[in-house]
Amino acid sequence: MILIIYAHPYPHHSHANKRMLEQAGTLENVEIRSLYHLYPDFNIDVAAEQEALSRASLIVWQHPMQWYSVPPLLKLWMDKVPHPRLGLRSWRYGIAW
Repeated sequence: MILIIYAHPYPHHSHANKRMLEQAGTLENVEIRSLYHLYPDFNIDVAAEQEALSRASLIVWQHPMQWYSVPPLLKLWMDKVPHPRLGLRSWRYGIAW
């Protein structure tokens, strides 16, 4: 399954992202998790996110670049969700399988 982690704080401002997500949502074996929709209060359900990660064979992070970084909610997600027991290992330049 392909997991798309979508983190756009102002999705209504991005027509391109809207169209890409609409098209991706029509594909088989694609799950889209819109972080700002799921967690507007930034209270991430870590267990639910880890479950989604464990089902994925490919993870795509879709987000705008903000000052050469990711939006705040995605940064929080990256700090809290990945865990070694998921088969992920952290390394200097990101997360690897």
